[in-house]
Amino acid sequence: MNSPPSIVTDVPSTQQKQLISRLVAVEPCPNGPPYTSSLQISRDDPYPVPGRNDVCIRIRAVGLNHIDWKNLEHENMVKKWPDILGFEIAGVVELVGMKVQENELRVGQAVFRLSGPVGMRRGPPEKEGPEEHGSGEKGDDGISGAGEMEASKNLAEVMVREVLKADSKLEKKGFWLGRSGGFQDVTCVHKSWATRKPASWPFQWAAGVPLAYMTACSAIVCGLGIRLPFLANSESACQGSASLLNLESPTIDTTSPKDPSADELKDHPANESGVKSVLVLGGSSGVGSSAIQLLRMALGPKAVIIAATNTEMYNRELRERGATAHLRGEFKGLIEKVHCLSEGKGVDAILDCVSGAACLDDGPFTPSGPPLPSSSDTDETTITNDLDSNTTVEDEKNLKTMLFWGVFREDGPKLYAEVATGRKVAVPTDVGIKATLIFSRMILDQPDGERALQELPALIESGKFVFPHPGGVKVVGQGLESVAPGLAELRESSGGMKFIVEL
Repeated sequence: MNSPPSIVTDVPSTQQKQLISRLVAVEPCPNGPPYTSSLQISRDDPYPVPGRNDVCIRIRAVGLNHIDWKNLEHENMVKKWPDILGFEIAGVVELVGMKVQENELRVGQAVFRLSGPVGMRRGPPEKEGPEEHGSGEKGDDGISGAGEMEASKNLAEVMVREVLKADSKLEKKGFWLGRSGGFQDVTCVHKSWATRKPASWPFQWAAGVPLAYMTACSAIVCGLGIRLPFLANSESACQGSASLLNLESPTIDTTSPKDPSADELKDHPANESGVKSVLVLGGSSGVGSSAIQLLRMALGPKAVIIAATNTEMYNRELRERGATAHLRGEFKGLIEKVHCLSEGKGVDAILDCVSGAACLDDGPFTPSGPPLPSSSDTDETTITNDLDSNTTVEDEKNLKTMLFWGVFREDGPKLYAEVATGRKVAVPTDVGIKATLIFSRMILDQPDGERALQELPALIESGKFVFPHPGGVKVVGQGLESVAPGLAELRESSGGMKFIVEL
């Protein structure tokens, strides 16, 4: 049996458990829920041993995300099975690596963090061996309870072997990468992926923010070329590919927009992309609501930030978070409404948080006026009218799609940032649209990007960033056994609310 290293004397004995439980995703579920055949609890796994820059966290709450069930059904981010899924957690630090300073993270500290099944250690454990330093330096590698231990080269070598030993036991079971997943009692991750939890936020709130926030940061910096004021050196250096919203007949709330803390907001001329107006598709999603707040910080009170959703709900909440207006409903009239809100010009950029553009391919186009007769003599449905009897459903779809892109300002930068969701459509780049496919971790490759998560607690405590999910939190259960039914419920939900499992 494996237990935490005996040298870690500062960890309370009640937390020094010899074994931990993990919710192991043993195989994909291509047919959808229930997910119980894939997600199986293992109660005999070794306690993870952190590398020199890692921390081990006892999880108190874990956030459920659509990427979790998509991983199960479509293997979006799973390189091999079995694995440990789960991307957002909040909990308490139990162990820290010897290069983790007390002013960074410390044992007993409440934290929240971005986790994930892949790429969190930047390579197998054996590639993270001790560095060559002078014999008097601290923290070559290994474990420290509170950062007070003197680290010699011999101790570093011993601790590296402990890391390799623990990871080899996991690797034999097929998932050394699973140490950083969120669906387990204790998770181990690089220190830059964790930060202190604001005292005013419960664990349930903290577990519902990291993925949405980091994805929004990536979209704004990498997709829209907008610098974030709390990351002074952030700049656009990412370029990618693309993909849109079932918006028909949106309506506008014509009351004067509420400008949160306008006296504290300033225009930032360092916006090299020239973006002054943004249409946020999926504005009530966690990413969308986070992006609205961050865009308001970055662009100031004069910017036009339009939140578009497929629900009538959350109008007040979105406007309180910084949206100029909330377009609600379907596709019809979208261009006119957007142009009306942008002085008749259109928007400079679209931030698509839900692959809303892909929804334009769902179902036939429905023209205004009375329904038109249709003919189904062949496999291809044809819509007929007095003007054109040869217009097919595919033609109408293409027209619908092209009309959507008319929301852009004709002489603007035409930036389209699409958060990767597994759905994509072809973006008409031949008309000057610059598309970027967004992943949550792209911000880490930017100057000062690793500080993004570390800056979040101060933004929360200053009131500049509020809980992004306008529908609040829904605790779907306690314990790892609640994850599978919780994911099935999330799969059918309409958005706006964060699903949480308490551990």
